Parts: sequence; C-alpha cells; structure tokens
Amino acid sequence: MVQIGNYHLGRAETAEQPKMDVGEIHILWDMLLTRYDIIMKTQIYQNFAHDPDLKAVLAKGLSSTLEGQADILEKEMNTFRLPLPTRPPKSVNLLSHGEVIDDEFIFRDVFFGIQGFLELHARVIRSITTNDQFRKTIIEMAIEELRLFDKLVKFGKLKGWLKAPPMYVQ
Repeated sequence: MVQIGNYHLGRAETAEQPKMDVGEIHILWDMLLTRYDIIMKTQIYQNFAHDPDLKAVLAKGLSSTLEGQADILEKEMNTFRLPLPTRPPKSVNLLSHGEVIDDEFIFRDVFFGIQGFLELHARVIRSITTNDQFRKTIIEMAIEELRLFDKLVKFGKLKGWLKAPPMYVQ
C-alpha cells in the first residue's frame, strides 16, 4: 500500500488514518469559526466604507484571504469528518449610516484585528504538535497575514489613519 498524504493506493485497511489530537481539533474549529466571524464583519464594513481604496482593500481581503483560508479549514474539517459550523451568508447588505462608522474606524478595527490574528497564529502554531500538515497550513496562513499586515501598515500611513507614536528626540 502506498500513501501520499490522505491519498491511498492499495488496500484501505492498511491505510494510516489522519491523526489530530483534541487540542488541534479545537484549534481547527476555533480558527474556522473566527474566519466566519471576520468574513461577516468585513461584509458589514463593506456597506459602511466610503473610500474607494478602502473598499478595494476590504474586497481583496475578503475574497483572497478570508474566503480562501475558510475553504482550506473546511477541507481540513471534512478530512476528519467533523461537523462544520454554520457558514455566514454570502453577502450582508445594510443601510449605510456614514456618521456612525467612518473609514478610519473601519481601517483601525481591521488593523487591530490583523494584529490579534498574528498573535493568535503564534500561540496556535506552538500548540500543534501531532498533525504536521495542519501546523504547516497554519504557518502558511500566518505568513499570509504578515504580508497583509505589512501592506495594511503602508496603506494606513498613506491615508493618515495609522496613528504613529511621537518621535523621541534627545
């Protein structure tokens, strides 16, 4: 019998079942549920954003990063035959009240959210010791988040929405 990842050639009873410990299952569930929450929040922010560049950043983050990562995590859940949490709707349409939430608020919330995700990835990666492939997947997501964070810092500086601490002058 030959096994490459989860693909098997030969007799099924000799195939090694994928392994994941209880902590990793919880991490997988939590990471997917968190992605779903952020997808919905991003969809809501798309309704309130006025700045065309911010709208583009939100759309790209939603389609390129969040949806893609959710798909990867869903496939991992399916590999272990775990029930999926309820997926958010494909879109959320709300009436915009520009005086309640402005573009800078949206940017700062997304910015701090990505900072939180980077910390979460660091904590989670060190906890995944049973399933090497899952750890690799989360590391790849963390690298993607780091690149996104770098671009968001530059975008925030350009727009004047990133509040820089005062410079120390001696």
